[in-house]
Amino acid sequence: MSNKEIEHLETISAFYEKGDYMDELMIDREIEIIKRYSAEGKSALEVGCGSGSSTEKLYKIFRDIEVIEPSKKNVALLKNRVSNVKCHELLLEEFSTSRRFDFIFFLNVIEHVEDPVQSLKILADLIRHEGLIFISAPNCMSLNRRAGYKMGVLENYEKMAPKDYEVGHRRLYTVDMLKDHCDKAGLKVLSVKGMYLKPLSEKQMIELGDDAVRAFYSLGEDIPEYCASLLAVATKKYY
Repeated sequence: MSNKEIEHLETISAFYEKGDYMDELMIDREIEIIKRYSAEGKSALEVGCGSGSSTEKLYKIFRDIEVIEPSKKNVALLKNRVSNVKCHELLLEEFSTSRRFDFIFFLNVIEHVEDPVQSLKILADLIRHEGLIFISAPNCMSLNRRAGYKMGVLENYEKMAPKDYEVGHRRLYTVDMLKDHCDKAGLKVLSVKGMYLKPLSEKQMIELGDDAVRAFYSLGEDIPEYCASLLAVATKKYY
């Protein structure tokens, strides 16, 4: 196990320990979309569990689910929510199994890893033929970031915000970049959905209240290039 990478992950676990209101709403929205796919009797693998909130919700859909999480602190948070889930405490690169899964969830993780294409290649090997991989990532071309650039608050679209550094982001994505990384990893993107149309700052959005925020989550689905977060649904290429 890469000690350097584990140390990096442990330093950002405080974010998951204290919790984040907007992240919880984002997870709820991801789960809403995942529920549209037939899951009865299917196997699932979640890579990276954070606070365990997403795992707790996924466990209600997939009783046959395994988790990969290298951070001891995050594993402890997960066990407090779902005590009996099978969790592999290691890096994705170290995971070895003959099993192939129907669904793989790589939610809000790809922006954290050192080599995103290599990580996706590993997932492509772990998914069954015609299985689905769900990949979510922050979008650097979101509506609020476009406004920030026009206002002179952002020097460029790649510039990360303080929260990005707090949670250990190594990069932000665009729709084309996410598709390109999937393509290089041998994955075919079936769809890219927008997770959250965010016209204002996070503080301003919170002040609007739950109903307004949830409405903007739904509004962005068909215009991913303007949303704060992207959700790609991909499968293994056959050609």
